[in-house]
Amino acid sequence: MKKLWRVRVCLSSEEQGIFGLLLLLLFHHLVRWAEARQLVSGQKQSNDEVIKLMAFKRFSVISDPHSALANWTDDSSSPCSWYGVSYSLDGRVAALNLSYAGLVGGLHLPNLIALSALHHLYLQGNSFSAATAVSCNLETLDLSSNTISSPLPEQSLFSVCNSLAYVILSRNSIPGGSLMFGPSLLQLDLSRNRISDFALLNYSLSNCQNLNLLNFSDNKLTGKLGISPLSCKNLIVLDLSYNLFSGPIPLSFMPDSLVSLEHLDLSHNNFSGKFSTLNFGQCSNLTLLSLSQNSLSDSAFPASLRNCHFLETLDLSHIGLQDKLPGGLLGNFKNLKRLSLAHNQFTGEIPPELGQACGTLEELNLSSNKLTGGLPLAFTTCSSLQVLNLGNNLLSGDFLSAVVSTQPKLRYLYVPFNNISGSVPLSLTNCTQLQVLDLSSNAFTRNIPPGFCSSTSALEKILLANNYLSGSVPLELGNCKNLRTLDLSFNGLSGPIPSYIWKLPNLSDLVMWANNLTGEIPEGICVNGGNLETLILNNNLITGSIPQSIAKCTNMIWVSLSSNSLTGEIPSGFGNLLKLAILQLGNNSLTG
Repeated sequence: MKKLWRVRVCLSSEEQGIFGLLLLLLFHHLVRWAEARQLVSGQKQSNDEVIKLMAFKRFSVISDPHSALANWTDDSSSPCSWYGVSYSLDGRVAALNLSYAGLVGGLHLPNLIALSALHHLYLQGNSFSAATAVSCNLETLDLSSNTISSPLPEQSLFSVCNSLAYVILSRNSIPGGSLMFGPSLLQLDLSRNRISDFALLNYSLSNCQNLNLLNFSDNKLTGKLGISPLSCKNLIVLDLSYNLFSGPIPLSFMPDSLVSLEHLDLSHNNFSGKFSTLNFGQCSNLTLLSLSQNSLSDSAFPASLRNCHFLETLDLSHIGLQDKLPGGLLGNFKNLKRLSLAHNQFTGEIPPELGQACGTLEELNLSSNKLTGGLPLAFTTCSSLQVLNLGNNLLSGDFLSAVVSTQPKLRYLYVPFNNISGSVPLSLTNCTQLQVLDLSSNAFTRNIPPGFCSSTSALEKILLANNYLSGSVPLELGNCKNLRTLDLSFNGLSGPIPSYIWKLPNLSDLVMWANNLTGEIPEGICVNGGNLETLILNNNLITGSIPQSIAKCTNMIWVSLSSNSLTGEIPSGFGNLLKLAILQLGNNSLTG
């Protein structure tokens, strides 16, 4: 066995004190040395980041009209305070967000991508052209709303950046190209481009094992959907809307096959076939279904649609559906927020059973059908309803007073082109959040209710044109301080236009043609510049001259004062209204 020796050094108390002091000084110097080394390392790292970011600015940005990168300078010791730069917890550049900075140039990314901690790059809303491909650690790449117009190259950022999870190239002019991505990609958005090459979509649908979002909407893709997306087991959002797809919708694109699907938008295409043949299966996750603007004419709904209990948005407008509304099926959706069945050929009355979906319903659009009767009393439970469009039907009765006026959150009401008669219901003022009221092209009679506007009114548009209204224009309309559009044309109104209406601060459209209005146009219009854009008062009995102050209506686009009894000289200031596109003054007694 080895013998262990212990050496004991005996020091006096004075010597111990000196030794302790030496150890303390040594420790202090070691700490200072470590701090200095860390500072030098940090400065070197910061200088390296400055160099690489400045190289990006120098080689990629041709123009910076808003001086967004004004504080990006070579003499900066660190980019930590630079516009758009975000740091990680360990003090390195982790994200660069130059969204909508107005930058112009061609993307040159090698130096930028060389920032080892940079994981998120947001360059949307600029005018950058195509990016060069270089290996990177990026996880997020957003180049949307730029000017990229070249095809995607074979060696693109998709193929060389192995950590890419989120890629957004929407709102460019990409015509096609080559697409290859790895298993890290979770979301791919190529919407609003000019892609006509089916190969990009086919590749995406064949290699979508980990994708949860795929968006090819608003492109130029044509033909039938051939590739099955059955490998897209994790797909949550699939948007192929606004293309030119044709033929039947393959069953492999339906929720019965894509069980994880929550958002399916195939609208605005040329798909054909029978709506009732689509199979929604158990439909356990679908929250949005939009098939609008296709040719899926049918008189029946698929029975499996009833299984989509979690639907929040259902848009079946303009697809050629016929017969009666399936109230029992639609009333089954207890989570529905938005329902549009507009521009079909539904007939008969609105079923009371549809009101069973009212608990959550926020938007209901049944316009442009052939529906009769009114809105059933069951809809008084629609306490969340904000938008109601029943226009262009054959509706009648007192449902505006009995049902619509009970909606506390209603903001937009459209019921034009129906057969509703009687007085304009004053009870609609119970809808205190109402912003747009469109009762035009009905059979309303009598006077416009004088209490229609209060000082707290939210009304921005009042559209009562093409009815049988009589009497004068109510003074109280001048209380609608938020009013932007007032259209009372094609009625039997008489008397002058109240001065309070001319003084409404936000009024942009004043349309009252084809009535029996008298009086004069006041001299004070647009004295403060005004917002008036449209002034249409032709075919009335208005007298006096055109005021010179009309030249101060700098936003004016359309002036129609023909077929009145106007006299005097045409104001020369019309020539200074740069936005004026239509000027109609005929059939008066004007000079100049």
